[in-house]
Amino acid sequence: MKNKFCLTIFAVSAMNFCTLHAQELVAKHNPKLDANLSPGNNVAINPSKNSKINPQFNWDLNPAKTSTLNPSTNSSISPGSNTQFNPTQNQDINPMYQNQLHPRNPNWKGQYMYDKDDNLAGYITKANQDVLLCFDINSEWCGFYVRAQQNIFNHFDINAQPTGMFICFDSMFGYNEFDKNGDWTGRHIK
Repeated sequence: MKNKFCLTIFAVSAMNFCTLHAQELVAKHNPKLDANLSPGNNVAINPSKNSKINPQFNWDLNPAKTSTLNPSTNSSISPGSNTQFNPTQNQDINPMYQNQLHPRNPNWKGQYMYDKDDNLAGYITKANQDVLLCFDINSEWCGFYVRAQQNIFNHFDINAQPTGMFICFDSMFGYNEFDKNGDWTGRHIK
């Protein structure tokens, strides 16, 4: 009887744990199941090995070196002066109003952020063509990206303050994340 009770408690706990987190990883987004998706295994999408996708060597990708990509010098891409890019001021792209944008929604569609070791680090939702919403590993809304150019997005915190972080297209499957100095953080989006 005691074992049955413990098994029931374990099963309920496991279901609650799964419910708390967002989505189940699918193979087409998982670099641990598809080595082509991993910058550690695929040099074409690794900015340490491919200078074309590395903003330290390709300044066309670097907001610190190209003023049109920098929200501090280009107000047209700043959510502080452009409320259409600001989820806290635009309910149409706010995941707390638009539940389908939140990874806890069972019908959620989006991408996954991984750390340098290809472990799940968070979730990314495309709110519209110019704004990507960021959620941490616990599905907590933690910021957003705003398009600066075709395949470059700057990161902002929930209060629409620039963090200096940005993502660039990896030339094949997703994005790589860089810090304000253009150093690759190891994080990547698939």
